[in-house]
Amino acid sequence: MKKIILIILIFASVFANSCNRKLFTIHIKNPVKFSDVLSDVSNECNLNIIIKDNKALNILNSDINFVNVENVTLKDLLDTLFDVKNLFYKIDGNKLYISYYKTKTFKLDFVPNSITGVSNVDTTDNSVKTDYNFNFWQNLQNNLVNILSNIDKDYKKPVIDKNAGLITITANKIQMDKIKKYLNKLSNRLHKEVLIDVKIYSVELSKSHQTGIDWSKLNISLTDSSVPMNHFAKETFGKESIFNTATFNLSGFLNFLAQNGNVNSISNPKIVTLNNQKALIRIGDTIYYKYADEITTDSNGNPTASYEINSTFVGVVLDITPQISDDEVIILSISPRISSFKDPNQLTDSKRDMPPDTKDNSLISVVRMKDNQTLVLGGLITDDSNIKVNGVPVLKEIPLIKYLFSSKEEISSKKELVFVITPHIIDLNTEKTLKDYGYKKLPTLEDLNVK
Repeated sequence: MKKIILIILIFASVFANSCNRKLFTIHIKNPVKFSDVLSDVSNECNLNIIIKDNKALNILNSDINFVNVENVTLKDLLDTLFDVKNLFYKIDGNKLYISYYKTKTFKLDFVPNSITGVSNVDTTDNSVKTDYNFNFWQNLQNNLVNILSNIDKDYKKPVIDKNAGLITITANKIQMDKIKKYLNKLSNRLHKEVLIDVKIYSVELSKSHQTGIDWSKLNISLTDSSVPMNHFAKETFGKESIFNTATFNLSGFLNFLAQNGNVNSISNPKIVTLNNQKALIRIGDTIYYKYADEITTDSNGNPTASYEINSTFVGVVLDITPQISDDEVIILSISPRISSFKDPNQLTDSKRDMPPDTKDNSLISVVRMKDNQTLVLGGLITDDSNIKVNGVPVLKEIPLIKYLFSSKEEISSKKELVFVITPHIIDLNTEKTLKDYGYKKLPTLEDLNVK
Protein backbone atom coordinates (compact mmCIF):
# COMPACT_ATOMS: atom_id res chain seq x y z
CA MET A 1 0.00 0.00 0.00
CA LYS A 2 2.85 2.34 0.80
CA LYS A 3 4.24 1.80 -2.69
CA ILE A 4 0.88 2.60 -4.30
CA ILE A 5 0.50 5.81 -2.32
CA LEU A 6 3.96 6.96 -3.32
CA ILE A 7 3.00 6.58 -6.96
CA ILE A 8 -0.13 8.70 -6.42
CA LEU A 9 1.41 11.27 -4.09
CA ILE A 10 4.42 13.20 -5.36
CA PHE A 11 6.16 15.80 -3.24
CA ALA A 12 8.22 18.52 -4.85
CA SER A 13 10.39 20.19 -2.24
CA VAL A 14 11.61 23.73 -2.65
CA PHE A 15 13.27 23.97 0.75
CA ALA A 16 13.83 20.69 2.55
CA ASN A 17 14.18 22.16 6.03
CA SER A 18 10.47 23.03 6.56
CA CYS A 19 7.10 21.72 5.29
CA ASN A 20 5.76 25.24 5.39
CA ARG A 21 8.22 26.08 2.64
CA LYS A 22 7.48 23.05 0.46
CA LEU A 23 5.19 22.71 -2.51
CA PHE A 24 3.08 19.58 -2.91
CA THR A 25 1.58 17.83 -5.90
CA ILE A 26 -0.99 15.07 -5.56
CA HIS A 27 -2.87 13.06 -8.17
CA ILE A 28 -5.51 10.58 -7.00
CA LYS A 29 -7.53 8.95 -9.75
CA ASN A 30 -8.55 5.72 -8.04
CA PRO A 31 -10.18 5.30 -4.60
CA VAL A 32 -7.65 5.46 -1.77
CA LYS A 33 -8.14 5.46 1.98
CA PHE A 34 -8.13 9.01 3.25
CA SER A 35 -6.11 7.91 6.28
CA ASP A 36 -3.34 6.57 3.98
CA VAL A 37 -3.05 9.91 2.20
CA LEU A 38 -2.81 11.77 5.50
CA SER A 39 -0.31 9.24 6.78
CA ASP A 40 2.06 10.01 3.89
CA VAL A 41 1.64 13.75 4.42
CA SER A 42 2.29 13.44 8.17
CA ASN A 43 5.38 11.28 7.60
CA GLU A 44 6.78 13.80 5.14
CA CYS A 45 6.23 16.66 7.59
CA ASN A 46 6.87 14.78 10.86
CA LEU A 47 3.33 15.39 12.12
CA ASN A 48 1.56 13.34 14.78
CA ILE A 49 -2.14 12.84 13.96
CA ILE A 50 -4.65 13.19 16.80
CA ILE A 51 -8.31 12.32 16.07
CA LYS A 52 -10.73 14.05 18.45
CA ASP A 53 -14.07 12.27 17.82
CA ASN A 54 -15.52 9.04 16.39
CA LYS A 55 -17.19 10.72 13.42
CA ALA A 56 -13.83 12.05 12.28
CA LEU A 57 -12.34 8.55 12.67
CA ASN A 58 -15.06 7.01 10.50
CA ILE A 59 -14.47 9.59 7.77
CA LEU A 60 -10.70 9.02 7.85
CA ASN A 61 -11.33 5.33 7.14
CA SER A 62 -13.44 6.16 4.08
CA ASP A 63 -12.11 6.45 0.52
CA ILE A 64 -11.11 9.60 -1.27
CA ASN A 65 -11.92 9.16 -4.96
CA PHE A 66 -10.31 11.96 -6.92
CA VAL A 67 -7.91 14.80 -6.19
CA ASN A 68 -5.69 16.63 -8.63
CA VAL A 69 -3.57 19.52 -7.28
CA GLU A 70 -0.12 20.74 -8.28
CA ASN A 71 2.51 22.88 -6.59
CA VAL A 72 0.47 23.96 -3.58
CA THR A 73 1.55 24.77 -0.04
CA LEU A 74 0.89 22.46 2.88
CA LYS A 75 -1.95 24.69 4.06
CA ASP A 76 -3.61 24.72 0.64
CA LEU A 77 -3.23 20.97 0.34
CA LEU A 78 -4.77 20.26 3.75
CA ASP A 79 -7.54 22.81 3.12
CA THR A 80 -8.45 20.96 -0.09
CA LEU A 81 -8.38 17.49 1.47
CA PHE A 82 -10.34 18.39 4.58
CA ASP A 83 -12.88 20.45 2.60
CA VAL A 84 -13.59 17.36 0.49
CA LYS A 85 -14.24 15.32 3.65
CA ASN A 86 -16.03 18.06 5.64
CA LEU A 87 -13.52 17.93 8.50
CA PHE A 88 -11.77 20.51 10.68
CA TYR A 89 -8.03 20.42 11.27
CA LYS A 90 -5.48 22.38 13.24
CA ILE A 91 -1.70 22.17 13.30
CA ASP A 92 -0.10 22.95 16.67
CA GLY A 93 3.64 22.39 16.63
CA ASN A 94 4.17 18.89 15.31
CA LYS A 95 0.58 17.77 16.08
CA LEU A 96 -2.23 17.59 13.51
CA TYR A 97 -5.61 17.68 15.27
CA ILE A 98 -8.59 16.39 13.26
CA SER A 99 -12.26 16.74 14.29
CA TYR A 100 -15.75 16.49 12.82
CA TYR A 101 -17.18 19.10 15.21
CA LYS A 102 -15.80 22.49 16.14
CA THR A 103 -16.99 25.00 18.73
CA LYS A 104 -16.75 28.69 17.91
CA THR A 105 -18.08 31.81 19.62
CA PHE A 106 -19.32 34.76 17.57
CA LYS A 107 -19.83 38.33 18.82
CA LEU A 108 -22.95 40.20 17.72
CA ASP A 109 -23.59 43.70 19.04
CA PHE A 110 -27.28 44.36 19.46
CA VAL A 111 -29.85 45.53 22.01
CA PRO A 112 -29.93 42.75 24.64
CA ASN A 113 -33.66 42.86 25.40
CA SER A 114 -36.82 42.25 23.43
CA ILE A 115 -38.59 45.37 22.14
CA THR A 116 -42.22 46.06 22.95
CA GLY A 117 -44.15 49.26 22.63
CA VAL A 118 -47.24 51.15 21.58
CA SER A 119 -47.64 53.47 18.63
CA ASN A 120 -51.05 53.20 16.98
CA VAL A 121 -54.52 54.63 17.39
CA ASP A 122 -56.96 52.32 19.13
CA THR A 123 -60.32 53.99 19.47
CA THR A 124 -61.77 51.27 21.67
CA ASP A 125 -60.05 52.66 24.73
CA ASN A 126 -59.32 56.18 23.45
CA SER A 127 -55.58 55.72 23.47
CA VAL A 128 -52.99 56.07 20.74
CA LYS A 129 -51.39 52.69 20.54
CA THR A 130 -50.50 49.58 18.62
CA ASP A 131 -48.87 46.69 20.45
CA TYR A 132 -45.77 45.30 18.81
CA ASN A 133 -43.33 42.72 20.11
CA PHE A 134 -39.93 41.98 18.62
CA ASN A 135 -37.71 39.45 20.40
CA PHE A 136 -34.51 39.60 18.39
CA TRP A 137 -32.55 36.94 20.25
CA GLN A 138 -35.34 34.37 20.18
CA ASN A 139 -35.82 34.94 16.45
CA LEU A 140 -32.07 34.60 15.93
CA GLN A 141 -31.94 31.31 17.84
CA ASN A 142 -34.80 29.91 15.76
CA ASN A 143 -33.00 30.91 12.55
CA LEU A 144 -29.72 29.33 13.66
CA VAL A 145 -31.49 26.08 14.57
CA ASN A 146 -33.15 26.01 11.15
CA ILE A 147 -29.80 26.46 9.38
CA LEU A 148 -28.14 23.72 11.43
CA SER A 149 -31.01 21.24 11.14
CA ASN A 150 -31.44 21.72 7.39
CA ILE A 151 -27.86 20.59 6.85
CA ASP A 152 -27.77 17.80 9.45
CA LYS A 153 -30.64 16.62 11.62
CA ASP A 154 -28.08 15.56 14.23
CA TYR A 155 -27.14 19.09 15.31
CA LYS A 156 -25.95 20.78 18.50
CA LYS A 157 -28.24 23.48 19.90
CA PRO A 158 -26.64 26.97 19.78
CA VAL A 159 -25.96 28.75 23.07
CA ILE A 160 -26.74 32.49 23.17
CA ASP A 161 -25.71 34.92 25.90
CA LYS A 162 -28.06 37.86 25.29
CA ASN A 163 -26.43 40.27 27.73
CA ALA A 164 -22.92 39.73 26.37
CA GLY A 165 -24.03 39.36 22.74
CA LEU A 166 -22.16 36.05 22.40
CA ILE A 167 -23.31 33.14 20.22
CA THR A 168 -21.61 29.77 20.72
CA ILE A 169 -21.98 27.24 17.90
CA THR A 170 -20.86 23.61 17.86
CA ALA A 171 -21.16 22.28 14.32
CA ASN A 172 -19.52 20.43 11.46
CA LYS A 173 -17.61 22.25 8.76
CA ILE A 174 -20.51 22.81 6.34
CA GLN A 175 -22.79 23.99 9.16
CA MET A 176 -20.12 26.32 10.55
CA ASP A 177 -19.47 27.91 7.15
CA LYS A 178 -23.22 28.56 6.66
CA ILE A 179 -23.58 30.00 10.17
CA LYS A 180 -20.55 32.27 9.68
CA LYS A 181 -21.89 33.66 6.38
CA TYR A 182 -25.33 34.20 7.92
CA LEU A 183 -24.02 36.02 10.99
CA ASN A 184 -21.67 38.21 8.93
CA LYS A 185 -24.50 39.24 6.61
CA LEU A 186 -26.85 39.77 9.55
CA SER A 187 -24.32 41.97 11.34
CA ASN A 188 -23.76 44.11 8.24
CA ARG A 189 -27.51 44.62 7.77
CA LEU A 190 -28.26 45.24 11.44
CA HIS A 191 -25.63 47.92 11.83
CA LYS A 192 -26.81 49.99 8.89
CA GLU A 193 -28.28 53.26 10.12
CA VAL A 194 -30.78 55.67 8.61
CA LEU A 195 -31.24 59.34 9.49
CA ILE A 196 -34.85 60.26 8.76
CA ASP A 197 -35.51 63.96 8.18
CA VAL A 198 -39.20 64.71 8.76
CA LYS A 199 -41.01 67.99 8.22
CA ILE A 200 -44.64 68.19 9.32
CA TYR A 201 -46.85 71.03 8.11
CA SER A 202 -50.44 71.88 8.95
CA VAL A 203 -52.44 73.67 6.25
CA GLU A 204 -55.56 75.45 7.51
CA LEU A 205 -57.63 75.11 4.38
CA SER A 206 -59.21 78.19 2.87
CA LYS A 207 -62.93 78.26 2.04
CA SER A 208 -62.21 77.39 -1.59
CA HIS A 209 -60.21 74.28 -0.61
CA GLN A 210 -62.46 72.66 2.00
CA THR A 211 -62.15 69.24 0.32
CA GLY A 212 -58.37 69.27 0.72
CA ILE A 213 -55.25 70.32 -1.18
CA ASP A 214 -55.51 69.97 -4.95
CA TRP A 215 -52.31 67.99 -5.51
CA SER A 216 -52.83 67.84 -9.28
CA LYS A 217 -51.90 71.52 -9.47
CA LEU A 218 -48.61 71.14 -7.67
CA ASN A 219 -45.83 73.13 -9.34
CA ILE A 220 -42.54 73.58 -7.55
CA SER A 221 -40.53 76.61 -8.51
CA LEU A 222 -36.95 75.79 -9.35
CA THR A 223 -34.14 78.23 -9.98
CA ASP A 224 -35.14 79.16 -13.53
CA SER A 225 -38.67 77.97 -14.06
CA SER A 226 -41.76 76.38 -12.60
CA VAL A 227 -41.82 72.65 -13.36
CA PRO A 228 -44.96 70.48 -13.10
CA MET A 229 -44.66 67.71 -10.53
CA ASN A 230 -45.06 64.89 -13.06
CA HIS A 231 -41.98 66.10 -14.98
CA PHE A 232 -39.59 65.13 -12.24
CA ALA A 233 -41.43 63.07 -9.62
CA LYS A 234 -40.06 59.54 -9.47
CA GLU A 235 -43.52 58.21 -8.62
CA THR A 236 -46.85 59.96 -8.33
CA PHE A 237 -49.92 58.27 -6.93
CA GLY A 238 -52.77 60.01 -5.16
CA LYS A 239 -51.54 62.28 -2.41
CA GLU A 240 -48.13 60.61 -2.21
CA SER A 241 -45.11 61.46 -4.36
CA ILE A 242 -41.38 60.73 -4.38
CA PHE A 243 -38.91 63.39 -5.58
CA ASN A 244 -35.20 63.41 -6.31
CA THR A 245 -33.29 65.74 -4.02
CA ALA A 246 -31.93 67.75 -6.97
CA THR A 247 -35.43 68.61 -8.17
CA PHE A 248 -37.25 69.11 -4.88
CA ASN A 249 -37.42 72.74 -3.80
CA LEU A 250 -38.82 73.25 -0.31
CA SER A 251 -39.52 76.98 -0.75
CA GLY A 252 -41.52 76.31 -3.92
CA PHE A 253 -43.39 73.52 -2.17
CA LEU A 254 -44.34 75.78 0.75
CA ASN A 255 -45.53 78.43 -1.71
CA PHE A 256 -47.81 75.83 -3.27
CA LEU A 257 -49.21 74.86 0.15
CA ALA A 258 -49.83 78.54 0.93
CA GLN A 259 -52.10 78.74 -2.12
CA ASN A 260 -54.43 76.32 -0.34
CA GLY A 261 -54.51 78.03 3.06
CA ASN A 262 -52.45 79.17 6.02
CA VAL A 263 -49.34 77.01 6.51
CA ASN A 264 -47.87 76.26 9.95
CA SER A 265 -44.79 74.19 10.67
CA ILE A 266 -45.67 71.72 13.41
CA SER A 267 -42.31 70.02 13.83
CA ASN A 268 -39.03 69.28 12.03
CA PRO A 269 -37.50 66.29 13.82
CA LYS A 270 -34.48 64.30 12.64
CA ILE A 271 -34.24 60.80 14.06
CA VAL A 272 -31.62 58.06 13.61
CA THR A 273 -32.64 54.41 13.69
CA LEU A 274 -31.09 51.07 12.84
CA ASN A 275 -32.12 49.00 9.87
CA ASN A 276 -35.55 47.38 10.39
CA GLN A 277 -36.06 49.17 13.72
CA LYS A 278 -39.08 51.33 14.45
CA ALA A 279 -38.73 55.11 14.80
CA LEU A 280 -41.58 56.87 16.59
CA ILE A 281 -42.31 60.61 16.55
CA ARG A 282 -45.06 62.03 18.78
CA ILE A 283 -46.21 65.65 18.84
CA GLY A 284 -49.15 66.62 21.02
CA ASP A 285 -50.52 66.58 24.56
CA THR A 286 -50.92 63.90 27.19
CA ILE A 287 -54.21 64.37 29.02
CA TYR A 288 -54.46 62.83 32.49
CA TYR A 289 -57.74 61.80 34.08
CA LYS A 290 -58.89 59.76 37.05
CA TYR A 291 -61.68 57.26 37.40
CA ALA A 292 -63.15 55.20 40.22
CA ASP A 293 -61.28 51.92 40.16
CA GLU A 294 -62.94 50.34 43.20
CA ILE A 295 -65.76 51.32 45.55
CA THR A 296 -65.99 49.82 49.02
CA THR A 297 -68.68 50.26 51.69
CA ASP A 298 -67.99 50.39 55.42
CA SER A 299 -70.20 48.89 58.14
CA ASN A 300 -72.36 52.02 58.21
CA GLY A 301 -73.03 51.83 54.47
CA ASN A 302 -70.78 54.76 53.57
CA PRO A 303 -69.10 54.24 50.17
CA THR A 304 -65.38 54.93 49.70
CA ALA A 305 -63.87 55.13 46.20
CA SER A 306 -60.30 54.45 45.21
CA TYR A 307 -59.18 56.21 42.05
CA GLU A 308 -56.86 55.15 39.22
CA ILE A 309 -54.85 57.71 37.26
CA ASN A 310 -54.61 57.15 33.50
CA SER A 311 -53.72 59.20 30.45
CA THR A 312 -54.63 59.70 26.80
CA PHE A 313 -52.33 61.11 24.11
CA VAL A 314 -53.91 63.54 21.67
CA GLY A 315 -51.93 64.82 18.70
CA VAL A 316 -49.80 63.50 15.84
CA VAL A 317 -48.00 60.16 15.87
CA LEU A 318 -45.65 59.19 13.04
CA ASP A 319 -44.47 55.59 12.98
CA ILE A 320 -41.63 54.87 10.50
CA THR A 321 -39.73 51.61 9.94
CA PRO A 322 -36.91 51.66 7.34
CA GLN A 323 -35.54 48.59 5.60
CA ILE A 324 -32.31 48.92 3.62
CA SER A 325 -31.66 46.43 0.82
CA ASP A 326 -28.22 45.29 -0.32
CA ASP A 327 -28.37 47.71 -3.27
CA GLU A 328 -29.02 50.68 -0.91
CA VAL A 329 -32.72 50.96 -1.75
CA ILE A 330 -34.88 51.99 1.22
CA ILE A 331 -38.34 50.55 1.86
CA LEU A 332 -40.23 52.79 4.30
CA SER A 333 -43.25 51.57 6.21
CA ILE A 334 -45.00 54.77 7.26
CA SER A 335 -48.06 55.12 9.48
CA PRO A 336 -49.14 58.65 10.46
CA ARG A 337 -52.05 59.03 12.89
CA ILE A 338 -53.89 62.10 14.12
CA SER A 339 -56.20 62.31 17.13
CA SER A 340 -58.14 65.30 18.45
CA PHE A 341 -60.93 66.07 20.93
CA LYS A 342 -64.50 65.68 19.79
CA ASP A 343 -65.51 68.34 22.32
CA PRO A 344 -62.96 71.18 22.80
CA ASN A 345 -64.43 71.90 26.24
CA GLN A 346 -62.91 68.65 27.50
CA LEU A 347 -59.45 70.20 27.33
CA THR A 348 -60.39 72.96 29.78
CA ASP A 349 -62.37 70.68 32.09
CA SER A 350 -60.37 70.44 35.31
CA LYS A 351 -62.48 67.63 36.74
CA ARG A 352 -61.56 64.97 34.13
CA ASP A 353 -63.16 61.95 35.77
CA MET A 354 -63.49 59.93 32.56
CA PRO A 355 -61.52 59.37 29.32
CA PRO A 356 -62.08 62.15 26.77
CA ASP A 357 -63.83 61.41 23.48
CA THR A 358 -61.39 61.66 20.56
CA LYS A 359 -61.49 61.67 16.78
CA ASP A 360 -58.84 59.64 14.97
CA ASN A 361 -57.47 59.63 11.41
CA SER A 362 -54.73 57.32 10.19
CA LEU A 363 -53.21 55.80 7.09
CA ILE A 364 -50.55 53.19 6.33
CA SER A 365 -48.18 53.43 3.37
CA VAL A 366 -45.21 51.36 2.18
CA VAL A 367 -42.91 53.05 -0.35
CA ARG A 368 -39.67 52.18 -2.11
CA MET A 369 -37.12 55.00 -2.30
CA LYS A 370 -33.48 55.68 -3.00
CA ASP A 371 -31.11 57.32 -0.57
CA ASN A 372 -31.76 61.09 -0.21
CA GLN A 373 -35.03 61.04 -2.16
CA THR A 374 -37.95 62.98 -0.66
CA LEU A 375 -41.43 61.62 -0.01
CA VAL A 376 -44.43 63.96 0.20
CA LEU A 377 -47.38 62.45 2.02
CA GLY A 378 -50.70 64.24 2.48
CA GLY A 379 -54.42 63.69 2.67
CA LEU A 380 -55.11 63.51 6.42
CA ILE A 381 -57.82 66.13 7.03
CA THR A 382 -59.21 67.00 10.44
CA ASP A 383 -62.09 69.20 11.57
CA ASP A 384 -60.85 71.35 14.43
CA SER A 385 -63.05 73.25 16.88
CA ASN A 386 -61.71 75.84 19.30
CA ILE A 387 -63.39 78.01 21.89
CA LYS A 388 -62.55 81.73 21.61
CA VAL A 389 -63.42 83.99 24.56
CA ASN A 390 -64.40 87.53 23.59
CA GLY A 391 -65.04 90.32 26.07
CA VAL A 392 -63.86 93.35 27.94
CA PRO A 393 -60.20 93.08 28.93
CA VAL A 394 -59.59 92.43 32.64
CA LEU A 395 -63.32 92.31 33.45
CA LYS A 396 -63.77 89.07 31.48
CA GLU A 397 -61.24 87.42 33.81
CA ILE A 398 -62.91 88.33 37.15
CA PRO A 399 -64.86 85.43 38.71
CA LEU A 400 -68.63 85.73 39.09
CA ILE A 401 -68.98 88.91 36.99
CA LYS A 402 -66.92 87.67 34.02
CA TYR A 403 -70.05 86.19 32.45
CA LEU A 404 -71.54 89.69 32.18
CA PHE A 405 -68.57 91.01 30.21
CA SER A 406 -67.61 88.06 28.01
CA SER A 407 -68.92 85.61 25.45
CA LYS A 408 -67.66 82.36 23.96
CA GLU A 409 -67.41 81.62 20.27
CA GLU A 410 -66.77 78.20 18.75
CA ILE A 411 -64.48 78.46 15.73
CA SER A 412 -64.36 75.53 13.30
CA SER A 413 -61.72 74.92 10.64
CA LYS A 414 -60.41 72.18 8.38
CA LYS A 415 -56.73 71.31 8.45
CA GLU A 416 -54.69 68.97 6.29
CA LEU A 417 -51.42 67.53 7.55
CA VAL A 418 -48.55 67.19 5.10
CA PHE A 419 -45.44 65.10 5.78
CA VAL A 420 -42.16 65.66 3.93
CA ILE A 421 -39.83 62.71 4.63
CA THR A 422 -36.23 62.34 3.43
CA PRO A 423 -34.18 59.29 4.52
CA HIS A 424 -30.38 59.40 4.52
CA ILE A 425 -28.34 56.20 4.77
CA ILE A 426 -25.45 56.79 7.17
CA ASP A 427 -22.25 55.38 5.67
CA LEU A 428 -19.79 54.90 8.52
CA ASN A 429 -16.96 54.33 6.03
CA THR A 430 -17.39 57.77 4.42
CA GLU A 431 -16.65 61.06 6.12
CA LYS A 432 -19.71 63.30 6.01
CA THR A 433 -20.71 66.44 7.84
CA LEU A 434 -24.06 67.19 9.46
CA LYS A 435 -24.81 69.41 6.46
CA ASP A 436 -24.79 66.31 4.25
CA TYR A 437 -27.63 64.91 6.34
CA GLY A 438 -29.82 68.02 6.13
CA TYR A 439 -28.61 70.02 9.12
CA LYS A 440 -28.06 73.73 8.68
CA LYS A 441 -25.64 76.11 10.32
CA LEU A 442 -26.87 77.38 13.66
CA PRO A 443 -27.40 81.16 13.77
CA THR A 444 -24.82 83.21 15.63
CA LEU A 445 -25.67 85.65 18.41
CA GLU A 446 -25.20 88.47 15.90
CA ASP A 447 -27.71 86.83 13.57
CA LEU A 448 -30.20 86.77 16.43
CA ASN A 449 -29.38 90.37 17.43
CA VAL A 450 -28.37 89.17 20.89
CA LYS A 451 -25.90 91.45 22.68
